[in-house]
Amino acid sequence: MTTLLPVQLFSQDIGFQGGAAPYTPQQLHELLVGQNKIGVINFFGRSPNHQQGFDWIYNHLLIEVAERDQYYTTAVVCFSHGDHLVWQVVCYP
Repeated sequence: MTTLLPVQLFSQDIGFQGGAAPYTPQQLHELLVGQNKIGVINFFGRSPNHQQGFDWIYNHLLIEVAERDQYYTTAVVCFSHGDHLVWQVVCYP
């Protein structure tokens, strides 16, 4: 007899909204700098919401900005034109 269990797949940002401890902008930057596009997709668990040139835009995130006691919801992941690796992550409200 085989038992099948339901599998739920959640992207990284859904977990943020579900109450998981959010990343700070600095942590996102440190975790993603040097990653390739597949690494970024694996980190967030999905493709970006938008692309603008070499930049990927992820919406609906929960990014904590403790010094301002607020949260940002958008992260822009900037890829280098030369080696196509992340060189910067910028977060916005």
